[in-house]
Amino acid sequence: MFIASVIAFILGIYIEALYAFPLKPAAILLAILIFSAGALLRKKHQAAVPCIVIAFMLIGALRIGIVGFYHPPVDIGDDEAIYEGLVVEASPDIKIVRVSKPSALARIRAVYRTREDIGINDRVRIFGRLKELTPAYNNPHITSWKWLKRLEGTSYEIRGVTTSVTKGDNYIEAWRDRLREKIDNSRSKYTGIIKALTIGDTTGVGEPVKTLFLRTGTSHILAISGAHIGIVTAFFFFLARIFFRISPVLRYRGDDIRFAALLSIPFAFLFMVTAGSGIPTIRAVIMITVYMLSLYFERGRSILNTVALSALIILLIYPHSIFMPTFQLTFVSVSFIILFTVKLYPKIILENRVIKWLLSSILITLSAMIGALPVVIYHFYGVNPLSFIHNLISVPLMCMLALPLSLAGILLPFGEYLLRLSGELINFNTGILQHLDFGYIYPVVRPNLFETILYFTLILSLLFIRKRYVKTALICLLLPLTVIYSMFAYDQRFLNRHLCFNVIDVGLGESILIEAPGGMRMLIDGGGSYKDEYDTGRSVLTPILLARKIRTIDYVINTHPHGDHVGGLFYIMKNFIVRHFVIGKYFVNEEKFLDIMNVARTKGIPVGRWEAGDHFAFNGMDVDVLNPDRATTIENPNNASIVLRVLYGKTSFLLTGDIESEVEQKLILSGLVSKTDVLKVPHHGSKYSSSDYFLHAVKPDLALMSVGRGIKGLPGEEALERYKRLSIPLLRTDKNGLIRVCSDGEKIYCHTTVDSIKGSR
Repeated sequence: MFIASVIAFILGIYIEALYAFPLKPAAILLAILIFSAGALLRKKHQAAVPCIVIAFMLIGALRIGIVGFYHPPVDIGDDEAIYEGLVVEASPDIKIVRVSKPSALARIRAVYRTREDIGINDRVRIFGRLKELTPAYNNPHITSWKWLKRLEGTSYEIRGVTTSVTKGDNYIEAWRDRLREKIDNSRSKYTGIIKALTIGDTTGVGEPVKTLFLRTGTSHILAISGAHIGIVTAFFFFLARIFFRISPVLRYRGDDIRFAALLSIPFAFLFMVTAGSGIPTIRAVIMITVYMLSLYFERGRSILNTVALSALIILLIYPHSIFMPTFQLTFVSVSFIILFTVKLYPKIILENRVIKWLLSSILITLSAMIGALPVVIYHFYGVNPLSFIHNLISVPLMCMLALPLSLAGILLPFGEYLLRLSGELINFNTGILQHLDFGYIYPVVRPNLFETILYFTLILSLLFIRKRYVKTALICLLLPLTVIYSMFAYDQRFLNRHLCFNVIDVGLGESILIEAPGGMRMLIDGGGSYKDEYDTGRSVLTPILLARKIRTIDYVINTHPHGDHVGGLFYIMKNFIVRHFVIGKYFVNEEKFLDIMNVARTKGIPVGRWEAGDHFAFNGMDVDVLNPDRATTIENPNNASIVLRVLYGKTSFLLTGDIESEVEQKLILSGLVSKTDVLKVPHHGSKYSSSDYFLHAVKPDLALMSVGRGIKGLPGEEALERYKRLSIPLLRTDKNGLIRVCSDGEKIYCHTTVDSIKGSR
């Protein structure tokens, strides 16, 4: 029942975080349930069990809701001011500041982005503006980092410059700096990895190395995790047990294990402090501490209950952790290792200890990989089926040899030689991984919550297949459910007769995914940015495409080569199966555009040029190209945008790229545009587009605008006023998130991330 209660607690956090139900009714209901459960327990009535489980779910909901209760919104203005505060969290790029001045904002937590040498406990003065921390992109299937920060109580961001820094008396950070300096001066190979293993500093690990460990399924080694804490604690547990076994009394009573477990806990905390006390490290130490205490209190046999208790304690402190991949991977891996080991390890009956150890290691690695599979695919979009081989090599070399040597090297006098030996081991391991760098599958379609639950249920059913009720449930329920769901998914993908346009929220840019009848997929533009290196293709489009089970795109279309339309296409062209790449009339000498053309040439993707007069028919969908025509020049790339009219049954869609009023007028005079059902607003709502005569000619029933922050005047107030004056319903990605508009050939249906509109016609 305890495990079921913890699962209910997690479910409560999940529901409240996503849907934010009122807390007062939940608190009242919780009080009623606690009273009822107490009365039922005294009578030993079975109805107490559901009361307790539901109460745990409400406690979870209240725990995540308390964050918002204790961090209510504050009144902030647009004026610049001086902000003072204490740094409570620090990473190379981001600091979390607890504000002390102005006094009206005291105690709030704010993000401050800087690469300056500012550490925990330093006091900073910043001149700038305080802004609410709101998610930049509002799309389904993507967990926003800003949303997670808000869940943990950091709801604001300071944008400005540092005016002064007063170094705090942080002896731990000073000690870590000395350790960092010792590693740098040791002349070891792979000092960046040594720092990652010992003090949790991954800034020195280069991208090629990170990519190699990711592709081989060993990237967890580079981050301080439960494995590192467990190995260090196990080492001191082993030494402590040897010490306590000196006493015959303790040895015969079995207290050597109990006291060794208790003595090992401080060393786990010492390693946590050395590693920087990041939240994943703290979670790992909590888990190890709970397990060691279970050994002390002789509860080590109830290992699943111990894992559940660890999860409960962690989530009481850090409730937002359930959305973090590190938390999810740790607990599903540990749970599956326990289940598989208890069930299958007794079947390994061998006298040869080496072979038995090897088989047990393979069992542990495979069980962790099987348990973590859907979580890995969901968060990282790729998997290496051979990662258990890579881990069988890397975990002993990196965690059991290089890690202890590195720790001894940084702590002992004249430890440089140990650090160099550790560097050689890391170099040897990296060389092996480079030779075994194959088998990585990327990208892989992402499982949804139902598919993940179904996967875990099937695996557990096969593991406990000998139980009669499990076998009955598998044959009569799970297998038929799997077949029915597979048929439904196939029908949705290939037999669906709806045409759907997904206007994706890519900020100030544009990207439209068209899902056409018969399984045809088109991607029009890829978003992007003029200013920074944020890759919308990797971070925004890829998770959405894979969640929609799309690895193959029939047509990738770039309306024009501006950065906010072409920026995300390079990643998509490079990593997805693309059957055709379509551009406008002109070939331009833009770096991002040239990179995409090189990928198309390398992968053998046909490149087509569409211009006015072209017509295409796809599974009942007719596509007419209205622009650019032969007279169009490239002087203004916006006006050279590809303009498409899509007809499906009795419904019509007009996709206008970034054209401006002169092209709008030309389309009207040439008779190419007429009444349409859905209009994609030209040029992000610029005042130079969406002219009165154009809107009167098109008369859309619904207008869709892709827009975000970045350029003043987009959208233009004049353009917005024209839509309002003509009573044209307008949906915007910056306010409504991803906009999904579907047609069955007769009617238009619309759904957005924020709200819904159904049956608009």
